[in-house]
Amino acid sequence: MPAYVIFPDATIYGIVEAKPTSLESLGQVSGVGLKKLERYGDAVLEVLAAHRG
Repeated sequence: MPAYVIFPDATIYGIVEAKPTSLESLGQVSGVGLKKLERYGDAVLEVLAAHRG
């Protein structure tokens, strides 16, 4: 499923800008609510970790 179906663009930009490394820090991003954090948080962090350089 494309990311824009789960999170609006503003939230995706916020995640990219914040570069969270934990569920706690991801949950601080505007637009990432508890349900989305529980459902998609680990997958989002995995993608971010894979693209860190």
